[in-house]
Amino acid sequence: MIAKVVAVLLFLLFLVSFVSAVPWDPLRAPANAIGFAEPVVVWVVLLVSLGIFAISVLAWKKKHSSKLAWVSAAFALFFIKSVLVVLDLYVSSGNFFNYSIQSFFDLLIIAGLFVAIFRK
Repeated sequence: MIAKVVAVLLFLLFLVSFVSAVPWDPLRAPANAIGFAEPVVVWVVLLVSLGIFAISVLAWKKKHSSKLAWVSAAFALFFIKSVLVVLDLYVSSGNFFNYSIQSFFDLLIIAGLFVAIFRK
């Protein structure tokens, strides 16, 4: 079932590529429109990440388990990443905390959640 859905999506992407120069050309206008809301979005993500981190720390304090410690560490990284994104937006106008560094933080967050899920 999943293979059929992926095949249909790839086929649709293939068809769209004939209409435009590259398959993501139709997404340029919505992406630019979302760019205007970036200051609001980064603050919302910062507040949500702070809330999730606080909840995970409270859960870890209630039940000391290594899995919750890993989850809290992952959410701490998510909060740190959000703080750096907000600082980057206002201090260096998006020049310091680039996509590569954000991807590295995402990798660390996913690794922490992976360890939390699969660790015995």
